[in-house]
Amino acid sequence: MKNLFLSLLIILNFSSYSQTLVFDQMFVKAHDVDLYDSYLKDHFSKIMGDRVESGSLYAWDVWKVIQNPQEDFTHMLTFIYDFDREDTEWESPFSEIVNDAIMKDISSIRDRVGRFKLNGLAFTRKDGAPSVPNIMVANFMKVKDNLYASYEKAEINGTKKIDKDDLRVGWNFHRRLDDYGSDTYFSHVTIDWYDSYRDYLKTSMGDLSDNADSDWDKLRDLKKRVAMRKFLSITND
Repeated sequence: MKNLFLSLLIILNFSSYSQTLVFDQMFVKAHDVDLYDSYLKDHFSKIMGDRVESGSLYAWDVWKVIQNPQEDFTHMLTFIYDFDREDTEWESPFSEIVNDAIMKDISSIRDRVGRFKLNGLAFTRKDGAPSVPNIMVANFMKVKDNLYASYEKAEINGTKKIDKDDLRVGWNFHRRLDDYGSDTYFSHVTIDWYDSYRDYLKTSMGDLSDNADSDWDKLRDLKKRVAMRKFLSITND
């Protein structure tokens, strides 16, 4: 049964147990955000819900960039596939004429600005944290000198748990699967989860201490950090 508005957190948790899940991320720049949101809720959520129920898609999520008009995308859409499942045929609930008309309208109000694929490497959760956080902060990392194994080990060892005083409620670590070479913008993504955007902003307020023991800082560069709010999610679990 479809469960709308479940967090991507649930799916990311599962990815740590199942290495067969692949996260196909699509970035979209909407020129009319309200109208694009309506298409996502009224049209695509129905299509993706049917795909999830048929088994051709494991889950589908939409996240919206928070208060950052200078960012080069407004929405992140996640198509989650389980490679252990056989492909299942599905039919769109809308006619070809309706689909074509909607896609024509959508193409006029948004641009696709990027796409990539990830799998899950590790996660941790704060004791007592809610299962469905509202805020995702994605950190796009680039490994230095191809030291993938060293970086991944350091990142995982450095975040084995979330302290009770930490404003984060969870953390995830992902590797990019379609990393094609030295010119690739990023190779990994970490995700910090918060209950609210206010909690995220608090992490940069007040006194900050030097992070002298961050071994992974010598192994990677932080290329970009983007805060996003949960908008839609559909899963069969």
